[in-house]
Amino acid sequence: MTSTRPAVLLVVVLGLMALPLTTSNDYYLDIIVQIFLWGAAATAWNLLGGYAGQFSLGHAAFFGIGAYTSSLLLTGARVSPWLGMLAGALLAALFALVIGYLSIRLRGPFFTLSTIALTEVLQILAIHWRGLTGGSEGVSLPNAASVWTMTFDGRRTYAYVGLGFLLLAVLVSWLIERSRWGYYLVAIREEEDAARSIGVPVLGVKLGAAALSACLTAVVGTFYAQYVLWIEPAHTFSIDISIQLALMVIIGGLGTLLGPLIGASLIIPLNMFLRAWLGAAVSGLYLVIYGLVLVLVVLYARAGIVAEVQRVMRRHPVPRQSPA
Repeated sequence: MTSTRPAVLLVVVLGLMALPLTTSNDYYLDIIVQIFLWGAAATAWNLLGGYAGQFSLGHAAFFGIGAYTSSLLLTGARVSPWLGMLAGALLAALFALVIGYLSIRLRGPFFTLSTIALTEVLQILAIHWRGLTGGSEGVSLPNAASVWTMTFDGRRTYAYVGLGFLLLAVLVSWLIERSRWGYYLVAIREEEDAARSIGVPVLGVKLGAAALSACLTAVVGTFYAQYVLWIEPAHTFSIDISIQLALMVIIGGLGTLLGPLIGASLIIPLNMFLRAWLGAAVSGLYLVIYGLVLVLVVLYARAGIVAEVQRVMRRHPVPRQSPA
């Protein structure tokens, strides 16, 4: 766990608020929206995978639960996504508690494999339960701009809504960092048996982290559905989403407050620019370059970008001016 000074957070928040105002180009605004969206989802993943050390590759399950719950309530019962978002978050949290109780005692790769299996099961269920989910055809959402349906005319408005969800996730992480629960999480991550021996309620702390992480991920899933206005099982429950969230946090810094946002700010533009510039010219080449950049970051910044920046700052501290 690394602390972040309030002054640094204030500067970051002001910078993020100004970012959508720097361009009117829809392509660049789309990149900004997706940085906020996936930064929020990665921050949610970090609660379980970073602070608690429970490496999950199944968060696409909670993402999909949020997206499908709000979308089906909107199309089937005309329930506002703002309310459907709360229903999806609650359902994802309950799902995380039930599944977590069965699997969270597993450690290392065994826990990770169990989370992958969870996502695959939900994807298969969504594909074959056509009467509810529409199967492989997916669910199309109404494209009428309205605050009630969380649908807006311009991408700049989506950017600020996405920023709101990102700041919510960061605020929750910041509060947890400074709480006893946050120290419990780090103790479990560093040495679970030692934490248990000094009285840390390991199972309860893990389950709480899993439920809160799932809840926030489902909230982002709802926002994603209202942004793209079409969801289908092969993508919404795809393991690619889980891997992307984990990569963002690993690159930015596991168990750090700003690591997920930094990782999203690197991966999302890189991915989108390479697809736009190289995808049509040489099929698959953008994936090679994208993977090479990720390998270089992991090799030369193993603890994440945040940790590397802090290490450099400790080696070369900024000299303080003595008062006159």
